[in-house]
Amino acid sequence: MKLNTKVLALMTALAAGVASAATTQTTAGTTITNVASAEFTDPTNPGSTTPLTATSNTVSTTVLPKPSFDIVYTDGTADGNTLDNAAKTTTGAVPGQSIPTNYSLVNTGNVALDVVLNADTTGSTAGATVQYFRLNADGSRGAEIPLGSTVTLAVDNPATPADEGLVNIVQVITLSTDPTKISPNSVFGASPEGTVAGTQGTDVLTQPGNGVPTGTTIYEENKAVNTDLQFTKVTVYAPALDNNPNGSTTTPVDSAGNPITDPTKIPPVTSVDVPTETTGKTGDNTPVVSTPGYVTPTAPAGDPTTGGTPIVPNVGGDVQIAYPKADTNSTPDTVVFTNTLTNTGGAADKVQLFPALADGTPDPAYVFNPTDGTFTNSTTGVVIRFLDPITGAPIPVSTDPNNPTAAIYPTVTVPNGSSAVYRTEVTYPDANDSDPVQPVTVLIGADSLKDADTKSNSNTTNTILPPAAQFGDTTPNQGADAPQAPVQTVNPGTVVTPTPTAGISSPDITDRTAVFPMDVVNNGQYNDSFTLSGSVNFGGTTVPVLYYAADGSLLPRVSTDPASPDYNKFITPVVAPGEELKVFAVIDTPVAQIAGDYTVSQTAVGNYSTITMTDNNDIIRVAPEGSVAVAKFVAKTGVTAGSNPINGIANPADYTATGLNGALPGNTISYKIIGKNNYNTAVSNFSLCDTVPTNTTFASIALNPAPSKTIYRVNGGAWSATAPAGGLAAGTVVCVAADTDGNDVPDALAAGATLSADFIAIVK
Repeated sequence: MKLNTKVLALMTALAAGVASAATTQTTAGTTITNVASAEFTDPTNPGSTTPLTATSNTVSTTVLPKPSFDIVYTDGTADGNTLDNAAKTTTGAVPGQSIPTNYSLVNTGNVALDVVLNADTTGSTAGATVQYFRLNADGSRGAEIPLGSTVTLAVDNPATPADEGLVNIVQVITLSTDPTKISPNSVFGASPEGTVAGTQGTDVLTQPGNGVPTGTTIYEENKAVNTDLQFTKVTVYAPALDNNPNGSTTTPVDSAGNPITDPTKIPPVTSVDVPTETTGKTGDNTPVVSTPGYVTPTAPAGDPTTGGTPIVPNVGGDVQIAYPKADTNSTPDTVVFTNTLTNTGGAADKVQLFPALADGTPDPAYVFNPTDGTFTNSTTGVVIRFLDPITGAPIPVSTDPNNPTAAIYPTVTVPNGSSAVYRTEVTYPDANDSDPVQPVTVLIGADSLKDADTKSNSNTTNTILPPAAQFGDTTPNQGADAPQAPVQTVNPGTVVTPTPTAGISSPDITDRTAVFPMDVVNNGQYNDSFTLSGSVNFGGTTVPVLYYAADGSLLPRVSTDPASPDYNKFITPVVAPGEELKVFAVIDTPVAQIAGDYTVSQTAVGNYSTITMTDNNDIIRVAPEGSVAVAKFVAKTGVTAGSNPINGIANPADYTATGLNGALPGNTISYKIIGKNNYNTAVSNFSLCDTVPTNTTFASIALNPAPSKTIYRVNGGAWSATAPAGGLAAGTVVCVAADTDGNDVPDALAAGATLSADFIAIVK
């Protein structure tokens, strides 16, 4: 549009809010009449000073229509633009927003025009709605002008102060809330476009119409189509959010957007000890590395780590990792992360938080309960809540009706240039600390309510690495089998001939070393070493378990001081997650240990995780070993006790095993019979027997010392509590035994015990 003086005056008046004549052109259809006259001196009165006049006929001319109209910005901004160089631009628009622009339709010709009003959206993203409304005199919005309908522009009457040829309208561009129709990259725009269809006939004098020949169309200022437009351009708000692990922030706010003035609510990143020690490292019962990290203030009751679980943030990688220890219960564990959400979008933003998939959409595995703020994954048992850093309460869902997009999930308010601090509480199952576990990984989405979709604008990851371990007897496949009850049989030998020890190469039975191959399995998700200890109670003598590596070397001790209670505790190398370590539990049985089954008690403790595991079902079976010795002595006065032993049994005083002795016919011969159990276990049905010597007769037999009950047997007959009568002939076999339990069966003789009997015969 080329602005002439009249239009400039019009625009100035419009901007000032006053009406002004839009044209000085004569209205079409006006008849212009004209009569000519002649003035002369009356020839009949030449001296007259009063001239005479003569008039002509009347000539009439009709003013023809000269159509012209324009659409202009009401405030006088120059038009004639496209969407790319629009004179009016609205930036940062949000879904559902309506953008009004005032325009004026002006009749700059001399004939009334019916202007068909439409919207030109050339270059605009599809999806926005464009409407036009009349403006009332007070500036309020009047009736809608449907697209394609007619707005009649009267002819201005130059004689009046009002502008009868002016109609004020407002264009309203309304953005969609449908995420398929709007995005931060969308550019919308529209310009009102007017057209006038011709009504002039073939004879302009008799069929002037609107001055536009029938069958033709004129556009604004009679210019070519689309050359005199006045666009309003709309660009969409582009959220600029950065969802991060805990880190430094200079403008922290709480979930409601209020500045945080208590620095203790934002855990500083200092130094924490986490189990990232190199795998395979030996002798390290504190397998941790000091790393920049933090502990969220006020650890919840369900946190398995005393004082709070250490968390290591990696802001560059947009992930933070928690390293919880184990606890002693099977209730779910809880770890609380601290996250920050920074807004650099140029305007305050409201942002909803939710567990997300990699593409930023809400994770459908989690069901949200707005009543308690929980997101629950029924498959994994993981429950998530987002908490305010000041109150610790669940962050509510925003119900503000002014939100461009309705909130569905917990909502934080983030002023421009600030960072909202929020807690992420993750509760996960802890049924046991034995079975293999997987990391608990939570991808957190942050979705601006200033865009139309429910899709994260920035994700961050919180990961928990839970512990788990197994300890038990070795199995062919990976994993330890605590329910197994292996039995190792050993031969402890005798005091006189002890058997050797043999380390991890010990065979079964032939020596006194028991070896149990054991598995230590790290079923958790971080590196850890384990402290092993064990013992066997051999009837009052406690023997420690020694632990060896597969190469036969003894594992490092916790303490090298033999007086320390940690001397018999041994440290495994650092074991990687999912890896198994094979060790050997070695027990050296005491020499001459009594036969029997002895339980091996073993314990393994994770040095970081604190998981305590036991294996108490391995058995050391001490095999019977030894013999029964029998010695017979004859009475002889003056023999010193122990001076004449036989078969490993010492002689009593006044008895000899080999010395000369004599007896007269009719005299008695007194014998002492001693049986000794040299086995390492009791021998059952133990009795002492003797045969009446030739040339003698039987006198008596008795146990000495006498038990509560003695039983007797003659020539292999039945046992009886009645002592045999004297006079039995030579060659008679007489047996004697203790029967303290009264069952008429000889008692057992304990390992190392002796049984002594006095046997008396009479010389014939």
